[in-house]
Parts: sequence; structure tokens; C-alpha cells
Amino acid sequence: VSTVLKVLLIAGFVVAGLAYGTPQDISFAPRLEDLQHITGAPFAIGLVFVMYSYSGWNASTYIMNEVREPQRTVPISLFAATLIVLLLYVALNAVFLYTTPMDKMAGQVEVALVAGTHIFGEQGGRIVGGLICFGLISTISAMTWIGPRVTKVMGEDLPALAIFAKETRNGVPAVAILLQLAIVTVLIFTQSFESVLDYIQFSLTLSSFLAVLGVIVLRFRQPALPRPYRSWGYPLTPLVFMGVTGFMMFYLITDRPLQSLAGLATLLAGLVVYALSTRMKAAKPSEGVSIGE
Repeated sequence: VSTVLKVLLIAGFVVAGLAYGTPQDISFAPRLEDLQHITGAPFAIGLVFVMYSYSGWNASTYIMNEVREPQRTVPISLFAATLIVLLLYVALNAVFLYTTPMDKMAGQVEVALVAGTHIFGEQGGRIVGGLICFGLISTISAMTWIGPRVTKVMGEDLPALAIFAKETRNGVPAVAILLQLAIVTVLIFTQSFESVLDYIQFSLTLSSFLAVLGVIVLRFRQPALPRPYRSWGYPLTPLVFMGVTGFMMFYLITDRPLQSLAGLATLLAGLVVYALSTRMKAAKPSEGVSIGE
């Protein structure tokens, strides 16, 4: 329900902006000189926020074991989610540019609040800000549900993380939820919003890069592996994706080294846990992993 309300909120903002906003002197047609703006650090860093805005379209893959007929329903959900997010994101940003002067939005994180204030006035901007906060409830709800379940599955697979696979009588991964709560709390009280985004997005981008690279590697190493779904446009689409993410990571490392190295350290810590779990499995091959009683 909250997700539907958020979609309606964004759609309503787009319609209201087009109806009541003051058109700016701006053209959406691409120009040759625009090429110089998409090859440098500012554009690459800006893509961090774009990628984060799109995150969530693939969340259904995290709960495939809880979905009926995943081979059919998951691809449909991925395509539908990508299309919906694409349309909403482009329409929303078009309204920002159409109704609000560029100098008012430059360097601002709360662009929607700035645009809302410019379109509807000071009081209207506050209302828009409140509605944005309300819309975030669906995101928090989804990640509270999905995130711990990813951790739970990791606990089922890796002996070193077995404690996070414990569930309550109702099947709630309580320990995994508490872990996520602790991590979020630490980040909120110790880092700025932008720093957290850079840290998380570098980790996500590198993980996505390696996951897509794995698709190519598996095509060579295990060509006979059953593939209910094959990557559209292979190998061009994976290579394009890897090129864009590599471009982002390069400038993230050079422009935001602290956050990038922190993200890299997080992934390396995961490798250590994986190696430790592999040794634990090898030492006790006949014993299963307890996931709670």
C-alpha cells in the first residue's frame, strides 16, 4: 500500500508541477557540447545518486525462495519495476528542470524540496517535504523486510554467520533485523547523508560489476549450465554496464577515496568471512548448520 501511495505521490507532483509551475528557459534536446559534461568526475559522482534512485528494482531477486513460480514471476517483476522506476525518475527530473531555475538546484541535495518550494511557495514546499518523508516509509518498510532475509540466507549458507539465520516462531529473522538496525544507527549518527550514499553506492556498484562479470565468466566456464533466463543483448549489454560502473568507480575512488576504501574494506571483510566459513564446512562436512529452534 505504501509503495502505491508513493507512486501516486510522485505522479501527482509531476502533474501539479506541469500544471502550476513556471516554465524555465531550458531545452531537453541534446547538444554536441554536452559530451564534455558526461566524461568527467562531476557526472560520474552524479550517477551515484542516479543509481541509488534506481536501486530497489531488483529487490524481488532477494526473496526468490519465497515467491511462487520464480522463473516466470521474477523476470516479469524486474522488467515492470525497471520500467516504472524509469518513467517516474525521468518525469520527476524533467519537472524539476522545467519548473525550477538551475541555480536554485545547483549543489542542493533536497532538490525535490527546492522545486516544491519554487512551484507551490514556502508553505507548499513544507507540505511537499512532509509528503516526501511519508513516501520514504515504503522504502524503509521494503528494506526492513528484504534486507534481513538476505542476511538470514547468508547465515544458512555460511557457518560463520549462522547466528543470523535464527528465526522466531513466526519465521521472523530477528537477529538479522537487529544487525541491520545496529548498522543503520551507527551510520546515521556518525556520517553525513552524502558520505553514506557514496560508501553504500561504491559497495553496491562494485558488487554489481562483479555479478555481471560473473555472467560472462560462467558462459565460458559452464556453457552447459541450465539458464532459464538469458541476458538480453549478451555480451553487449553486460559490457556496457561494466563500462559505466567502472567509470563511476574510477572517479569515486579518485574523488571520494575514504568512502570508496571503506566500501572496498567491507567487501574484503565479506571475503574473509566466506573463507572462514569454507574452512569450517571442510572441517565438519557431515554437520549441518543450525538455523534456530
